[in-house]
Amino acid sequence: MPQLKREHPADDGAIVPPVQSMSRYFRLTGGRVLLRPLGVVGLIGVGLVGAVGAEDGSWQIEKSKHFLVHYTVDATEAGEVATRAEKHYETIAADLGFTRYGEFWLWDRRVKIVIYPSAQAFAAACRAPVWAAGKADARRREIDGYHQGGKGFLEEVLPHEMAHLILDDFIGTESLPLWVAEGFAQWEQYGRTSLPFALDAQGTGRLPFAEWVDFDVRREPDSGRAVRYYRQSASVVGFLISEFGGERFGSFCRALRDGKKVEDALKAAYADQVPGLAPLEKAWAKYVEGNKR
Repeated sequence: MPQLKREHPADDGAIVPPVQSMSRYFRLTGGRVLLRPLGVVGLIGVGLVGAVGAEDGSWQIEKSKHFLVHYTVDATEAGEVATRAEKHYETIAADLGFTRYGEFWLWDRRVKIVIYPSAQAFAAACRAPVWAAGKADARRREIDGYHQGGKGFLEEVLPHEMAHLILDDFIGTESLPLWVAEGFAQWEQYGRTSLPFALDAQGTGRLPFAEWVDFDVRREPDSGRAVRYYRQSASVVGFLISEFGGERFGSFCRALRDGKKVEDALKAAYADQVPGLAPLEKAWAKYVEGNKR
């Protein structure tokens, strides 16, 4: 358990809002907003401008090795957030093959987590829509949200947004296909506990790999296809990590980052297992069948 210290923060500036949905993600101003589940998720374009700083003199900070948790009221809750964030950090980093974490997110590079006292306070401070549950800003290493008990923030919003930030910082995501970045975040959010993405590899839940790898879901008007895209992305990423380990997956991501096409990156990282899209599709389909419930 991390050693925590508490003090009044000196906020480093305004919070910059912007993107994200539980099943679709839109990059608008460099950050992301995670939406609450809406049942059927449609194509949503969200424009968020401006921001309100968190500093009002009443904030305190709970410190851990990699995080600075800003909070206003409940120190116990803030400590729980810091402790859970450290556990997620270890798991997510391991899934990228980082068993030695180097200088990532230490000292003055720790990630800031701002916990607002209510959904209304979060929405007002971040100028977020009422249905938003959290947001992340990779440029500022910041995650914002609210936590009032339950596992929603701790086990869904927090690992999802941390996965995005860790992938951005540890690997770099400018050249990664959307399915890799979003699939990784959703796998960290959902995949370990319930495997909800074990869709029917032979039925209507499946998108052909040749179409799926280059599919820009942000332009997709059909919410059903969009949801299938994100589920398939999480399922394929989960398959690669679960079956072949984090080091191979990290190597795959770095090959993509360095400019290799998906086919060539697979050959570089998984030459003996899935050296291309066709072998990957076949092996993944078998994995899905074996994980059906």
